Amino acid sequence: MLDAILQDTELFALCRGECSENNVCIEFDELMAEDKFLILKTDAYYSSSRMHNPPPSLDCLIVVECEMNPCYDFYLIEMKDIRSPDGFEVKNIRKKFATVIEDFLKNKFGHVFSNPDYCLNTFKLYFVSDACRMKKKFPAMTQDEYRKKILGTKYETFLSMKPFEFRGKKAMIDPRLPNPMIEVC
Repeated sequence: MLDAILQDTELFALCRGECSENNVCIEFDELMAEDKFLILKTDAYYSSSRMHNPPPSLDCLIVVECEMNPCYDFYLIEMKDIRSPDGFEVKNIRKKFATVIEDFLKNKFGHVFSNPDYCLNTFKLYFVSDACRMKKKFPAMTQDEYRKKILGTKYETFLSMKPFEFRGKKAMIDPRLPNPMIEVC
């Protein structure tokens, strides 16, 4: 699949060396070889310079080629460097994921991402933000502790929404603390 992405001129143009937005980024396990993943900047595809009135779109799609089996992991990422939960709208974030899943993965580039020749291990949807400023208050906080802390906040809405589906895999939008790590699969 990585070769198919690199051979498609539109997808190749979206490839980047990192997935970051202001002070928020995605980190990669140091054991992961650089030729085992690609980062596509999906919001560059859905930009006003390319199309009139583009739909809302995510920051990145990360495709990881697994070492343990001949399959792939997909990470759809939206990042927000904001100071409070007022800095985002749940409905808008959901639309961003819907655009990339329904239009980008299934429609526009379905010949690559929906191709049955490539199996899919995992399909993850990350909303990376620390609007509640938990990381500053509790630098050693784990993801599980974060989940407990966000109960009762706007973030909890993501955990109660209908999951998205892609190629038989269901995934919910998962609120994550900056800067989550993509691990070897």
